[in-house]
Amino acid sequence: MAELDGYEEMNYRFIRGLSQLLGRRTVIETDAAVDPSLARETVFEACGGMALSPGERKETLQKAAKKLSISEKELEKALWADLEENQIVKSFVPISPAELLKQYNISLTQTLLFRAVDLDIWIKGDFQKILWKILRSGLMYSLEDTDEERGKIDREINREKEEKEGKTKETFEELKAVHLHLDGPASLFRISERYGNSFAKIFPALLRSKGWRLKAGILHKGYQGKRILNFTLDDSEKFFKITPEAAVYPETLSPELQIKEEKEKYEVGEETWKEAGKEAEIEEIDAEEAAYDSTLEQMFGSLSLGSWKIKREPTILKAGKYAFVPDFSLKRDGMRVYLEIVGFWTPEYLENKIEKLKQVKEPVILLIDRKLKCSEKDFPSQDVIFFDKKIPANEVMQILRKYEEKKLSEDRSRLEEMEFPISGELVNLEEIAAGKGVLPDALKEVVADRLAKAGELEITGESGKSRESEKAEELGEMRESGKAKEFGKVEDLEKYQDYVLLENYLIHRKLLESIDLELEKPGTVETYADAVKVFEGFRLDRSLYYPVLEQLEYKVIWAGLSEESARVRKNRKNHSTAIE
Repeated sequence: MAELDGYEEMNYRFIRGLSQLLGRRTVIETDAAVDPSLARETVFEACGGMALSPGERKETLQKAAKKLSISEKELEKALWADLEENQIVKSFVPISPAELLKQYNISLTQTLLFRAVDLDIWIKGDFQKILWKILRSGLMYSLEDTDEERGKIDREINREKEEKEGKTKETFEELKAVHLHLDGPASLFRISERYGNSFAKIFPALLRSKGWRLKAGILHKGYQGKRILNFTLDDSEKFFKITPEAAVYPETLSPELQIKEEKEKYEVGEETWKEAGKEAEIEEIDAEEAAYDSTLEQMFGSLSLGSWKIKREPTILKAGKYAFVPDFSLKRDGMRVYLEIVGFWTPEYLENKIEKLKQVKEPVILLIDRKLKCSEKDFPSQDVIFFDKKIPANEVMQILRKYEEKKLSEDRSRLEEMEFPISGELVNLEEIAAGKGVLPDALKEVVADRLAKAGELEITGESGKSRESEKAEELGEMRESGKAKEFGKVEDLEKYQDYVLLENYLIHRKLLESIDLELEKPGTVETYADAVKVFEGFRLDRSLYYPVLEQLEYKVIWAGLSEESARVRKNRKNHSTAIE
């Protein structure tokens, strides 16, 4: 590298840039028996002052060497082994002049992108990897399908509408050409060093794709003031072609190639590089980004959201000509709500994003980290959830409950016109709800209403005229005329007269009678543990044990935590009406 010093006058930045790239292909080591810093520290401690004579110097080195368990010669070599001129080259990955120029162009382009106001990328075919890079980096982006593939996408959406009752979820394979728009570092009011670093790393990842082109608006400060210059590039440029000869690629950016957290102030330099594997491959995620991404996933994935199941399920949601890729899906009883954790943001970016999301039919929750704010302005809104250090599970649940209430109301309306297969001694309502794609709570409410109406029919059938209410009299008239549209068919309601609703089950009265007779057998049931054995014999779900005892007017007297010590007693006073 010293031989290059004479050429720096020709083009200082170009020559120094090439030397930096070559230097980062070199593994340099310190050849010493002990750490040089420790060696110097030990010598100064052994000296106890200043060694003014050769004898004092030799005595000091002997003491230090003995303490470090090395020879005097090894100690003297270690004292200054970490100086640049004393270090040795362990290995060097050779590179051809043409490939070195390609690496320089990549580095130079990344430096240029630090001053980008925006960046537009068009990709045909395999765009998933570049999209994941953007998502994991938390960059501000919008995804749009291109006009040439719009017809195909619309046909796919129409097909899915017919098959999935209006859902517009797409897979990545259905988008063959996309337009990605990214907000550049120079567009932010408050420059984010992290955002600039993440933005610059998009370019090496883009080089692995095929059929791409880009256009960036670069902020240029000249003697005439600020100007926006267009920078364009596509995959046909031979000086950016990735070849197996390129064995090192950028991983992280050094302090010289970073943006200071000051308004409208930039400082740029070179990237740091790493040795790669046998094939020329750019790392998709560096260590910093991977840790950041997994931290957010772990934070949200560890939340307890009741019956909602959290699943990492990136998919494409259509919003007119735009598309969005949420991070998670939350599922419960046929409901699906998507959630996106927004990375870097500005109020304007959020406003535009929420406006576009209004065109998405699927519900989407936005979680926004306040520390990634890239603006001095705030953004108060009820459509998003902001968090500082912890994701607020309670606020997420409040939004989910709104969807639950809406779903409950919709399911009840659907179920009121449906007939259910009510037969057998035990009817599992959760299984019926799953088969109908409705909430179990909605089904239970509808069943409870039908049980009440069936009870009124029973009263009407016994007396011919209801003495309990005008509604029972009306049901009697409907039964005689064969009309019962408002409350369902009389014949259908009559099936419910033989059942009792307990938890998520309809249990036949005859089964309850059989259980009661078994429980009353002398010496059969003394403790709650004895009752459990009876229930197991009838193959009851454990959730029914206590409700069945209460229905049959039994009382459990606990004397501790053990089922063996809990006594079971019959309430004889109300026994005659226990299962009526």
